[in-house]
Amino acid sequence: MTDALDSWPALSFLEGLRPGPDEKVELAILAAYSADLGSIGAALLALAGKDNDAGQGSPSDFADAVETLRGKTRIVIQRGRLAKMRRTPRVAAVLDQFVREVGLDEATSSWHPKAALIKLCNADGMTSWRLWIGSRNLTECVNLDIGLMLVSTSKGGSTIEGCDDLARALAEMAALKGVRPSNLAATVRSVLWRAPPGVKVERIRWTTSDGNSVVPIPPAGTESVVVVSPFIDKSFLSLQAPPGAKVAHRVLLTTMREIDRLGPGLGGFDELLALDAPDYPDRDPQPESHDAQVGNNDMAASDEEELGRGLHAKLLFMRVGQKRRLWLGSANATMRAWTGRNIEVTAELLISEAIEKGLYALLGSAQVVQLPTSAYEADASTLEEEALERARAQVAARWAGELVLEGEALRLTHRAESAFPGPHPDEDDILLEVAGLTGPLVEWRRNDSALNLGFVARDERSEFVRLRVSRAGVGISWLQRAPADPPFGEERDRAAFARFLGARGFLLWVAGLLGDNGADGEGDWTQDERAKPSRSEISFALDPSLPTLEEMLAAWAGNPRRFSEIDQRVMTYLPAVLEQVKREDLAAAEDLKVFSELWKTLRTGLGFPSPGRTRR
Repeated sequence: MTDALDSWPALSFLEGLRPGPDEKVELAILAAYSADLGSIGAALLALAGKDNDAGQGSPSDFADAVETLRGKTRIVIQRGRLAKMRRTPRVAAVLDQFVREVGLDEATSSWHPKAALIKLCNADGMTSWRLWIGSRNLTECVNLDIGLMLVSTSKGGSTIEGCDDLARALAEMAALKGVRPSNLAATVRSVLWRAPPGVKVERIRWTTSDGNSVVPIPPAGTESVVVVSPFIDKSFLSLQAPPGAKVAHRVLLTTMREIDRLGPGLGGFDELLALDAPDYPDRDPQPESHDAQVGNNDMAASDEEELGRGLHAKLLFMRVGQKRRLWLGSANATMRAWTGRNIEVTAELLISEAIEKGLYALLGSAQVVQLPTSAYEADASTLEEEALERARAQVAARWAGELVLEGEALRLTHRAESAFPGPHPDEDDILLEVAGLTGPLVEWRRNDSALNLGFVARDERSEFVRLRVSRAGVGISWLQRAPADPPFGEERDRAAFARFLGARGFLLWVAGLLGDNGADGEGDWTQDERAKPSRSEISFALDPSLPTLEEMLAAWAGNPRRFSEIDQRVMTYLPAVLEQVKREDLAAAEDLKVFSELWKTLRTGLGFPSPGRTRR
């Protein structure tokens, strides 16, 4: 239909998160409908500038990303939509501090926006902003998604209506300490934004679940209407016909499942096109054996990354003469999305002819479909899937779980002030099971207000709990947060990283901080391989990757302030790592003591205060 050169560029989502040279993230709030822990980890690595070319990172890179972004970053998702990984690394427990969930009842509405608002600061103290709006969730699934990246500029840009609404809503849901929603909204309102060539942003539309938003309707004289969405409904599509005698050319691109479901009701379109249905996280992943290898995270940023064929992009296009208007973002072609029953974000754009050609290149990649003569009727298997999805939504909406530490055991309780006696679904024969992040599932009986999750080591404690609803052996598994009282805090993080890194991993982390050269660390943070004794072997004399006295002095001479930050990390984590290594490998512990004495001597020589004392 069109030359391949007209296609829109394929860009990595992680690339849009990664700071530029000499930049650091001061604030980052990401919104998505669904997520998984592997992709959340990949996003943090990118935001910290610690991911490698494959979108992955080593244990030391992961630890540094968590330390760098703590208190600065939140990821806000719909409760009930945090996918369970097939094999969850134990250190993923620390990711709970970055996730907040919105508990909308999906029977009527959902938290569904996909956005990222990022504040950056460079070495000169200059601030810049990025705003991404699109259709991509924070999951490992590779689908055909779309996004718009806006960057701040000091000249040549313009303010954008609605940016402040987005910033305020994200800040309210993120609940980051020190970030006032009204202040963030006022700041973002005044930012000058630069859009991609051929794009003018008219406004950002943030809906608030009140159901009062106005659906875009083609005006009289519209010549072309294109709807692209993996989910559709008749009511929304019926509005996409302009009034008057002139008939617009109407095109619908969706999936075969949706075309079969609506059947003859799609007869008003001149062209029906289909792409594959989008890929979604495994509904009920079964754990792999301990020796199984965890696959690469598919959020990887690579020039050779294969584009998905599953349609997940959401677009609405109208052309009247030479005026081309495009809406893109999170909203499917449904009344629930566009009237504002869901919380959604879309960007309304005026686009050039070249951008329009990219849209038609997308249409040209799809399969032409004949109008079905009848609508699809769901079979028993589909109806059972829908019943379990309703059960998941009911558990998520009724969730009032809290974690209490009783000695070394975790107890999950349902808050007494909740409107529901428990989180259980309506159908009595659907089983609800719960577990800690990595523990065994235990049935939560309907009459019980609390559940004992058993012993959980300090370094594995997490506010994430695993849930499963099932009937006749068929189920759905996912993760949710249950706030801990008191919170696990940084003490848990220190214990987790001490076990995770070990002696060698800790020293590689220190070496990376001292060098600050972006070199890749060893290993993959999603693997629990460090338990092997061989990983603890240390040789300062023979291994150039371990920190040396010369590197320590050079780091201090080059940037004393940065060295003070490194010293704080070392003095925070070294005691915990040393305690952990003593239990695992006495030889490695002795080598780590050598480093500890060297560091303490260096601190004394540079005039740093003793631990527990303030430097004057």
